[in-house]
Amino acid sequence: MIEGRVVHKVSNALQITFHAGPGDPLAVGVQGAGNGFGAKTAILFGFKNGGTGTHRLTYRDGSVVWVQSRDSAPTILSRGDGTALGTIQRADTSTAVGSTAGTLFHFVPDPEEPRTPELFRLLVLDRMGAETARLDVIRTVGGWTVRRLVEDLYNESIWWDRAGQPLPVPILGTRLWLKHAPDPVERDVLLGACVDITLGLRPYVAVMK
Repeated sequence: MIEGRVVHKVSNALQITFHAGPGDPLAVGVQGAGNGFGAKTAILFGFKNGGTGTHRLTYRDGSVVWVQSRDSAPTILSRGDGTALGTIQRADTSTAVGSTAGTLFHFVPDPEEPRTPELFRLLVLDRMGAETARLDVIRTVGGWTVRRLVEDLYNESIWWDRAGQPLPVPILGTRLWLKHAPDPVERDVLLGACVDITLGLRPYVAVMK
């Protein structure tokens, strides 16, 4: 499981910190780190609490993924050196398309209970339509303590099962349950999607709109 929790930085930018277990973070995403001066000023003065912009995801080894969240256009994912990773096309469901490998993932609503007062529930399907992960988008503090039936999902341990404090952020975080360890491109795209949802406030399924 990879869990990402959102807080505000001193600069008022939203920040999501991902953990895959106890210890140092796996990665940290920062709202608008690649924005121009005007957009950064809007964040600083509290006029832009999440939303479109170029967000930076930095792994603990220093590698970077840029997540460009856009209105009415696909999200663009790229590496720190500018190498294209792919795009995420959003509609009533969403599809991640790699720059060279074609379709990587489909994001669809959980057919049993896609929305509760605490969270949104999504399924992540591979290019053939098989379930590869489940994604919880946490809406309220209570969402952190709602357990999902994980069955045979990869690495199903919950390292912390506690409610955090109420945060003045639109989305409190994400929780990604994986059926198998992702390869580097899959990992970058999945965490990029989590950044897009929490910092970019992009809806990935119809019930999130």
